[in-house]
Amino acid sequence: MNMRIFLFIALLFSGAILGHYMLQGSGYILISFQQWVVETSLWVFVLLLAAAILTLYGSIHFFTSLMSTPDAIKGWTEKRGINKAVGKTVRGLIYLAEGDFKNSEKSLMAGAHGNGKIINYLAAARAAQLAGNYERSDELMAEAANSTKGAELAVGLQQAQLQLEREQFEQCLATCLRLKKQFPKHQYVTKMLMKAHVALNDWQAVLEILPQINKHKLLGNKESTKLEIKAYGKLIEHMIRSRDSSSKDPKALLDVWNSIPKSTLKHLDFAPLAHAFTEHLIQLGAHEEAENQLRSILPHHFTEDLISLYGWVKGSNPRRQMLFAQDLLKQRPNDAGLLLALGRICMLNNEFTQAQEYFEASLAQKNSAETRSELSRLYLAKHEDEKALEMLRQGLGLELPELPLPQ
Repeated sequence: MNMRIFLFIALLFSGAILGHYMLQGSGYILISFQQWVVETSLWVFVLLLAAAILTLYGSIHFFTSLMSTPDAIKGWTEKRGINKAVGKTVRGLIYLAEGDFKNSEKSLMAGAHGNGKIINYLAAARAAQLAGNYERSDELMAEAANSTKGAELAVGLQQAQLQLEREQFEQCLATCLRLKKQFPKHQYVTKMLMKAHVALNDWQAVLEILPQINKHKLLGNKESTKLEIKAYGKLIEHMIRSRDSSSKDPKALLDVWNSIPKSTLKHLDFAPLAHAFTEHLIQLGAHEEAENQLRSILPHHFTEDLISLYGWVKGSNPRRQMLFAQDLLKQRPNDAGLLLALGRICMLNNEFTQAQEYFEASLAQKNSAETRSELSRLYLAKHEDEKALEMLRQGLGLELPELPLPQ
């Protein structure tokens, strides 16, 4: 607004100066060319010259605009087409979010226009997948691959995701391996490859790829630890339950177990797996190996199941086994399970009096049929028949009515 006022004032000022000089005199211009002679005043000549310049400028502008009209019409048409395509694409995405997959695919394909049509093909393939039309989805993925150069990674990742959702796990793995070969450093390809291995229950492959996942922080710490524990658990569970020779070979089990990082072994969720592992070692007769493993596990995972196993296992050095259990008792003096395990270990060391004390202390903490059975067996061996019978009567139950019994 200020600029307009300034220009208006400048024009008024210029007009006033020009009018002043025009009043002073009209001037004289004479132009002669061959037989032509033109006479006029200075101010008329100036006005005619200005008019001629303006006319020439206007003519040039008109003809230039006229020549560019086809391009302008073409540009307008293309812009209008792009706007329509964008509108159909947006409508297709809205249909996809609303679950109207048939109309979504239709709108997306109608909006496939220009360099960005690969987006329409990928979204339409997703719509066809969600509609259950896998064949059509594959066709659209092929069109997406052919529509844009340099989009192999995007199309491949989408294809792998669709195959994973269809539970075509082997095809998904093949797609991911191809992408890994083409794009070895791409992080999301690594993550998709891990998902394929998990889906196929290939836990050894999962453990091999986890260091790359952790290096690039593709999973949170908790999620990564949970997956690692699950992978080792499934691997050991498979070895335990399989019928091949590895399930009966303690060394093969220990090789897998010793490959587990110490930080993972200390995780709380690892206790059930530790119990299954050591129990299987005991069943295979590998008591020495089982006792060694329990001594390393129990300080981190003191559970009822694990301490019970420690009372069952027969290590190579019963004395060391007893001293270790007594050290644990200093931290948990009233633990019934530990007292029962200590009683059994004392029996291994022929410390029968001490074993009886531990059994009785355990029974005082918890009225357990297992502890009563141990005491009854020990009492009978020591010819303490009345105490053995008392254990038997307690085993039958304290809720029985008082009835006469034969002498």
